[in-house]
Amino acid sequence: MSTAWLYELPLWVSGTLILILLLVAVEVGFRFGLSIRRSNEKAADATRGDVTLGALLALLGLLLAFTYAFSLSRADLRKQAILHEANAIGTAFLRADLAPEPGRTVLRKRLLDYARTRLVTHEMANTQEELKQVVQRSLKAQAELWPATKTALEGDIPGPIQASIVTAINGVLDAHTMRLAAVFDRIPGVVLVLIIIVAAISLGTAAYIAGLRGYMSRLRMGAFAFVMAAVIVVIIDFDMPLHGLIQHSNQSLATLIPDMETALANRYTLQSAE
Repeated sequence: MSTAWLYELPLWVSGTLILILLLVAVEVGFRFGLSIRRSNEKAADATRGDVTLGALLALLGLLLAFTYAFSLSRADLRKQAILHEANAIGTAFLRADLAPEPGRTVLRKRLLDYARTRLVTHEMANTQEELKQVVQRSLKAQAELWPATKTALEGDIPGPIQASIVTAINGVLDAHTMRLAAVFDRIPGVVLVLIIIVAAISLGTAAYIAGLRGYMSRLRMGAFAFVMAAVIVVIIDFDMPLHGLIQHSNQSLATLIPDMETALANRYTLQSAE
């Protein structure tokens, strides 16, 4: 079940829709309970000793706990993927300096161009289609790395230096795959739907029992529904690193790119002076 459309909605819209669904479940459950009470005055006695609500709430708690932990671990993985990629690009950029000219400068410029495509902001990827376009631009810049590497290693270059540069470039390519996998690794849609359904049924059951007893505090049930919706929204937010309230920092890449630009400018100035 695909829920990609859910991640394109503003977070407050998703939260409002979930909250409305839960409140509707509460109202339906309460009114149904009242109708049963009117038709059977002894219906309230049937709720004593009923373990259904407790079991549903326990199940809901387990689902929320495991899903929250899953989302949090994926969010940490995305942060680590960005940091790992920044380190890989920085290492390759430094090792490219060991190659002779003119291949050295060409390779370092290709790495800089590639690094710029890896700095993704909210404005660049508002939708899934825009995100795919960003990935395509990155792949296009990545395709220039290996030819530039082969050009830089032409000639009489010691084997250890060649191996060092090749290993670093391979690290950049591997980091791309790791980050791409982390970005698109989201909570399965069926899990999100299941959580929302179980939450709605749990709240509806609680309201139904209150209806059988003839009274329900809408304030408390509304607060309960709001808390449930808020937890589900936070879980969704972990899978929206560019759009939600919990955004991942690109500071490692944002710091690396100016450093690479400065290093290239200094090298160009030094070569001009010579």
